[in-house]
Formats: sequence, structure tokens, C-alpha cells
Amino acid sequence: MQMREGRLVLSPTDVTKHVACPHVTTLDLAVAQGHLDKPVEGVDAQLQLIFDKGLEHEAAYLSSLYAVGKNVVEIPERGLTYAEREARTVEAMRGGAEVIFQAALFDGAWVGFADFLMRVQRAGTFGDWSYDIADTKLARRLKVPALLQMATYAVRLTQLQGVTPRKLMIIAGDGAEHPWRLVDVESYAARVRGALGDAIANQPSTTPVPVQYCEQCRWLPRCSRLWEETDDVCRVAGMRSDQRTRLREVGISTLSALARAGAQDTRVIEALSPTTRVRLCTQAALQLSESQTGEPTYELLPVAAGQGMALLPEPDPGDVYLDFEGDPFAPGGQGLEYLAGVCDRDETFFTWWAHDAPAEAVMVTQLLHWLLQRWRQHPGMHIYHYANYEQAALKRLTGREAVAESELDMLLRGERFVDLYAVVRQAVQISKDSYSIKKMEAFYWGGTRSAGEGKVDNALSSVVEYEKWAATDRADRTILDRIAVYNNDDVRSTLALHNWLEQRRQEVVKQGLMVPRPGEETITEAADSEIIQAENKLAETLVEAGQLLLAGCVGWHRREDKQVWWEYFRTASMSDEELIDDRITLGGVGEPTQIGEIKRSHVWRYPFPVQEARIGKTVDDARVHM
Repeated sequence: MQMREGRLVLSPTDVTKHVACPHVTTLDLAVAQGHLDKPVEGVDAQLQLIFDKGLEHEAAYLSSLYAVGKNVVEIPERGLTYAEREARTVEAMRGGAEVIFQAALFDGAWVGFADFLMRVQRAGTFGDWSYDIADTKLARRLKVPALLQMATYAVRLTQLQGVTPRKLMIIAGDGAEHPWRLVDVESYAARVRGALGDAIANQPSTTPVPVQYCEQCRWLPRCSRLWEETDDVCRVAGMRSDQRTRLREVGISTLSALARAGAQDTRVIEALSPTTRVRLCTQAALQLSESQTGEPTYELLPVAAGQGMALLPEPDPGDVYLDFEGDPFAPGGQGLEYLAGVCDRDETFFTWWAHDAPAEAVMVTQLLHWLLQRWRQHPGMHIYHYANYEQAALKRLTGREAVAESELDMLLRGERFVDLYAVVRQAVQISKDSYSIKKMEAFYWGGTRSAGEGKVDNALSSVVEYEKWAATDRADRTILDRIAVYNNDDVRSTLALHNWLEQRRQEVVKQGLMVPRPGEETITEAADSEIIQAENKLAETLVEAGQLLLAGCVGWHRREDKQVWWEYFRTASMSDEELIDDRITLGGVGEPTQIGEIKRSHVWRYPFPVQEARIGKTVDDARVHM
């Protein structure tokens, strides 16, 4: 969004930003109109890495087009006005270029730069050819903003070539091409462009709301200061934007007001469901207490069967603590788990490194063999981690590489993995605005870690440092040493958290409450281990015969079925709150009521709280035929 010769010029990025957060539109418009200064932007190494990797991905795809002999015309980015760049683009289109790189599309009110225009045999203004649109995106999964951008490019491209493009092609970070039909996108894109236009014309009052886009927004420091200064209720840990909206509608707009109101306040009862109002009011009260006293505090939650403290097994000398470091931008587009770090109860640190995909398969195999062997040596041992990333990474790698599947299955079925994040969320509330392990450290390490010059202090800085190491031709070993120190801190912190939770468990026991331990499982060979061995032998035979594609299909259905069961067991111990927050599941499902009949079947309605779910849209009730 910018002023050009007294006229506001918009871009497809303005559309995607408006969809993500209308307040960004308000701020960007104020800058364009001269009412507000641009935010002071420092050099964020993490965002710069993402930007640089995006350019690398784009350049790699461009090189691949040259490599196959495509006639590519590149439109210069410097030294030309928008109108001149579009004129160069039209000239290339008229000349029938097979590919146009950085095509400029400018009608005076909108400007966009398509990564690639791809010639297709469909008659248009310039002859028996016209162009479709392709863009490179680092993400391996399709994201709506990419389609909105290309659908906006398509408006001007249609005017120039006299025919509507049919295909929008996204080249994902793994090199896969994802085609979409414009007809499936253009109506929604037109609607959101209209919403942006209305916002600019009417300039409604907006307020900042925490959303996913905040992580990459240049206005975040400003909004964060405002939330802090106004004591916005969004500061309550775990507060969703829809809950914030409902609280503000009933007159509760600050954290302090929510803390003082309490769960029995009629306004809170009106705004929040029974499953959330006690938790959020208690959370607000704890955070308010720390802000007033400076002392971190916690409150134990009621004991529930199979949840919280009841998820903690008996501590064992063989217990280990696991943490992965991963690079989502590694070559190949599938990411890379470059370090698995483990410490035992004596804080002895073990590492497994992998710097490419083949080494990653070796790393996960060696790690799982080591864990299984340790279980044999210590039948009571468990593998502790914080949040689900480590389990998800192991499942992804064993499935993708078809290695150590039996070992992982035995560990999973033996219930060796313990997610301490699930224990924390179900057993205790803390006076922090986040439940990250760094915030938890205030309770057992006396405060969060200090960064220190050159020190790796979070997961993204670990990625940045790892990329620096790769960029130095892998010569500077000190970078890897710093990453290992950070990883060691994380696993030691997980150990310290486990000890702290055991102390909290003793608090509960001293109150006279029973907190049963999970049942112990013995090592049993995976039921399908012989099948896997036979499949591996068959796959090796097919590889030797040159049938690589067929070899990759061996065992596919078994591995797909396994994913379903892994997901089933992942969600089995979740609380209602966690099920509501998890977009794959529906949480808080109430008792059904029969609302009709269809032939010999009954129609039941199951109520549940409003929540985001992957069934396609926000849902507030459902019908099930039984």
C-alpha cells in the first residue's frame, strides 16, 4: 500500500494482510496517507533467513526452467517504473515467451509481480497462446494467501491477454507443483478484495487482536506495547480471539477486570462456556498476582483420572529426556532434523547429528535402537519431552524413510513416551502469559535463561545458526557446539521440570488425594515385525531390479493405517480444553438429543462449543445419523 502520484496503489499482499488482520490495513493506510510513521524495523535474522530461503527457492525453480530449455524472459526489477515494467511484460507476452519471470501487472490502482507467467495453448489477444500464473512458496502445504495473491494477479492478466487464465500453480518448498483452478478461487478473492476496498473507503475503527500473522508483522512491537499499556484481556494465556471478543462485548476488556470478576460473574457466564471460564479467570488472577508482587505463582488443578499428574510414571534411573533441533528450510523441501539430544537423570548428554536426508535416516535408526536397548536395560524407563514435536518427528521420519518402524511401535505401545507439556496443562496453572518451557523455568531454575552474546537461545535462532554453519561450507565447528549447548540446556530443563512436577505431585498426595501411576508395560516384539522384515526384503529386491517406484509402494497401506492409530492414541489422554484447541479433534461434546428420524435411522444432535476444526469451517453443532 503506497501513494503514487497522489493515488493509493494496492497490492495482493495488502489483500492477504487484511484477511489475516484488519488492523494492519488501518495502520498501513495511515502510513500511506502520511498520518503515521513507518515502524522502525531492525534486521531480524530469523525473518531475513525466511526471505533469503524464499529467494533461493525461486532461483532454483528458475534455473530448472532454463535447464530444460525453456525460453525465459526476465523482467528487470530496478530502474523502471511500474508502468514500464508492465510494458516489458506485455512485450514478452506478445513475443510468445514460454516463461516470463517477475511479470509486472499494473493498472494504476493495483500492482503485483507474479513470479512466473507460463505460456499455454489457449488463444488470446496476442495469438493462439496465453498465460497461466505460477508462484514459488517455501511452505510444503498449500496456504490460502498464496491463492489469493495469484487470483488478484489474474484480474489484470485477463485484461492484458483478453482471456482468463485457468490455472494457478504453486511450486512448494519440496519442489512439488500444486495446480488450482482459478474458477475455484476467484469468487472468494473478489469478495476479500471488496472487503479491503470497503475498509479503505470507510476507514472503520479497528483494534489489534493477537493472530497467527503477528509473528511476521512489522507492527507487532507497537501492538504489543498497546496490549501491555491497556492491560488487554488478550494477555491472558490461552485466550482465543473469539473469547476475547465475547468478553469485550459484555464489558470485560482487561486482564485485571477478568481476574476480579471471577468465574461466577454473570457477564463471564454469558461470555464463556463452563469448560473455559474457570480456567481463564484463574489464569487472569495468577498473572495479575505476579504483575503486582513480582513473584511467579502456580495453582494445582483438580486431579482427573488418566490426566495431569496421573500421566507421570514412577521415576526410574533409566529415564531419559529428548529434544530435536530441526531446520524447515533444508535442501529438498522436506526439512531436516539435524540434531537429536538426550540426557539421562545424571545429566549425561548424548547427541545424534544428521546433515542430509540419508544421514537423517541413520540418525533416527540409531536413536530408536539406543532407546529400545535402554528400555531393555531399565524396564521402568520412560522418554520425556515437552510438547508433541519429538513424537511427531519420529513418526514422520520412520514412516517416510521406512526405518526402525518396529522399534518405534514397541516404544509407543509400551507407553514409553511422556509429554510433560500435557502434564503441565492438565495439572497446574502458572502466572505466566505462556506455557513454553522457557517460562516454566521460572519455577525451577529461578528465571528464564539469559541470551548472552552469540548464544543460541531459542529454536529459530538454532535454525539461523545451523544455516550459517551450512553457508560456511560446514567448516566452523563452534557453531554446532553452540547449538549442542542450547539443546543440552533444553533437555536438562525438561529433566528439571520433571523433578518439579514430581514435587507438585507430592503436594497433591499430602492433601490426601490418590494420584495413581500409569500401568507398566513390558517389552513385546511388534506384531507386524515379521511383515516389515518381509516387506523390506521385497523392497530391496525391487530396488536391485530398478523398480524404485514399485519398491516405494511396498507396505504403503500398512503405514497409512498406522498413522490413524498413532493419532488415536495421541488424542486419547487429552482434556476437553486440549481437544477444543486441537484443530483435528472436536472437544467438549455434550449429550446428544434426538431431533428426528430418517427411515429406520435416528437423527441425533451433539452440542459442542464453537471451535476451529479441519472439517472445513468453524462449527457450533453437528448432526450424526445413527
